[in-house]
Amino acid sequence: MIPNTKPHTGYEEIDAAVRVLNSGWLGLGPETEAFEKEFAKYVSVKYAVFTNSCSSALKMAYRWFKRKGHTSFYLNTQNTYCATYAAGIEEGLEWDKYEQNGIKVNVHWGGVKDTTKCDIEDSAHRIEPKDKMVGKIRCYSFHPTKNMTAIHGGMLVTNNRKIYKQCLLWRNDGIVRGRHGRFDYKVIDIASGFEGNDLMAAVGRIQLQKLPEFNKLRNDLVRRYNRAFNTNWTGNHIYPLEMGSYKNVVKAVIELEKRGISCKSHYPNTSSMMTLPLYPSLGFEDQDKVIKEVKEVRENIYRKK
Repeated sequence: MIPNTKPHTGYEEIDAAVRVLNSGWLGLGPETEAFEKEFAKYVSVKYAVFTNSCSSALKMAYRWFKRKGHTSFYLNTQNTYCATYAAGIEEGLEWDKYEQNGIKVNVHWGGVKDTTKCDIEDSAHRIEPKDKMVGKIRCYSFHPTKNMTAIHGGMLVTNNRKIYKQCLLWRNDGIVRGRHGRFDYKVIDIASGFEGNDLMAAVGRIQLQKLPEFNKLRNDLVRRYNRAFNTNWTGNHIYPLEMGSYKNVVKAVIELEKRGISCKSHYPNTSSMMTLPLYPSLGFEDQDKVIKEVKEVRENIYRKK
């Protein structure tokens, strides 16, 4: 079976994980701090806060604007995964579906940058170097299906020091340390359970080093898909292909599964887009098989209409 996506890891990630496991320190620590600094430098921002998921990063972003008096949020695209929406709802905000008066959220869907001015950028699908911010906060995902992974985890980045300090406090469970060490502390804000850990951070640091090569391989695959299907897709996280209707997507996914190819629909009952396999270790020979089978299945579906 040719999977739809899979993480690309090697001995370097294993060695990093073993090093942390042998260190006796698995919580927030030096690996987390180093990962935050390296990631901030990679995307050219001042501050980064490592979290246990992109959803946690998004919740902190929504919470910041809620405390500034906002009561609702608006997504610049409705074509997104439910987590972007759910994080706002969980933070007690209303979904401003039509009026566009709430917190404005860009979704860099599929890896394609949305340059619309906004408050929050959901960049779960996009990790690019020197990526100029168009919002005050940007949130990344390191889920195993994303362009790089930290086993799981996410990152909130900003150029605003006040935002950074507040989100760092939330990530650290609202704790402020005293001058007598670990057990001299007080809790001054809501404890939230957003923190990542050094095991994930260590894997993330290795993956970040490999990311330029990962994205190069993904871009090569995207160019080959574009030639095969006469399209001009510019993202490199997923490769969506128009199928005309959601019913056609279902038919194609089922048939391609029988042929040993895993394609997906990210948005059940709504989207006419089917995503094709895309990951760094997808060889050209397997990609050629995907192209051949997808073309045949799509032509058969259209012929029967």
